[in-house]
Amino acid sequence: MPAISIVVPIYNVETYLKRCLESLRVQNFDDYEVLCINDGCTDDSQSIIDEYVTKDHRFLSFTKINGGLSDARNFGLNKSHGEYIMFIDSDDFVEQNMLKKSYTKTINDDLDMVIFDFNKYSLYNNTKEHISNDFSENVIYNLKTTPELLCYVNNAAWNKLYRKSLFTDNCVTYPFGYRHQDLGTTPKLIYLAKRIGFIKEPLYNYFIDRPNNLTQQYDKKIYHIIDMNKEYLDYYREKHVFDEYYEQLKYLCIINVLNSLKKTVNYTDKKFVNIFIDDAFSFIYNYFKDYPKCVYNIFTEKVDHIYLNKNTLKVYLKYRQWKEKKI
Repeated sequence: MPAISIVVPIYNVETYLKRCLESLRVQNFDDYEVLCINDGCTDDSQSIIDEYVTKDHRFLSFTKINGGLSDARNFGLNKSHGEYIMFIDSDDFVEQNMLKKSYTKTINDDLDMVIFDFNKYSLYNNTKEHISNDFSENVIYNLKTTPELLCYVNNAAWNKLYRKSLFTDNCVTYPFGYRHQDLGTTPKLIYLAKRIGFIKEPLYNYFIDRPNNLTQQYDKKIYHIIDMNKEYLDYYREKHVFDEYYEQLKYLCIINVLNSLKKTVNYTDKKFVNIFIDDAFSFIYNYFKDYPKCVYNIFTEKVDHIYLNKNTLKVYLKYRQWKEKKI
C-alpha cells in the first residue's frame, strides 16, 4: 500500500498534461501512486497517460464517462490505496520536493492535513506570485483553537495533503456537478481535522488564466457559488457549531459571494444579473441577519463597498451600461 495517493482528474488538457505528470514522476520521494482519471477526454490526453503508465508502475490509468472535476476526484478517491491523499489539477505542476516535504511534515507532527504555499501564474501577464499562508510552520492548529482557519485558509483542494480517513470515515465527497466544489468541501475538512500544519514554501504551481479554465467562465453557473456556500453552512448547522463559528462563516461566505458579484460586470444579460444580485443578497441575509456587520475586514479592495451593497451595485452596473452605449 503506498503512503500517498495522488488523484489527477484529466479532461482535454493535452497541451499541459505532460508537464503535470512529469513533475509528479520526478519527485524525490518514492512511496506514492498517481491515479490518472480520464474523465471522457476527446483529445490526445489518453496517449500521454499511457506513456507514463508504461514507463512508471506508480502511474495508473482509469477511464470514465465525463462527469466533471468533482466526479473525477470522487472516483479517484474511491480507487486510491494510500493512507494519505492529494488532488492535483492536470493543467498545473508541482515542485520536485512536494511529496517529501508534505509527507515528512505530516508524519513528524502526526497531522490530519498539511497546507503548503503555492505560486500563482498568469499566462496572460507572464507573471508569478508567491501566495503564502498566514499561519506558522511551528504551530499545530485546529478549528477549536484557531477559528480564523475558516477565514484565511485557501479553499483549493490542490495545495494540501490529507489523511484519507477525513473523507472516508466522515462520508465527505466533492459535490457532484458544481463549480466551486472546493468551497463546498474544504470547510468541512477543516472542521474535521484535529491537527493541521503549514509549510511556508510554494510547492504547487497554479495557472489562473488558461483558456477554458472554469474560473474564467461567465454563465448561469454563477449560482453555484450560492449552492456551495449553502453546502458548508448547512454542514456546520448539522454539526451544531454554526453559532460557535458564526463570525468566521459569515466572513467566508461574504468574501466568496463578493468575488462572484464582481464577475457580474462581464455579463451581457442585465435582467439575469439583477435577479442574481437579489438572490445573492437574500441568501446572505437568510444566514446572517446582521449583515454587513462583521468582526473581520470584508473591504479588501477600494471597490468592495460597491459590490457589498445591493442598491449601490445595481446603480453602478446601470451606469456602466449607459457609459458603454455612449461609447
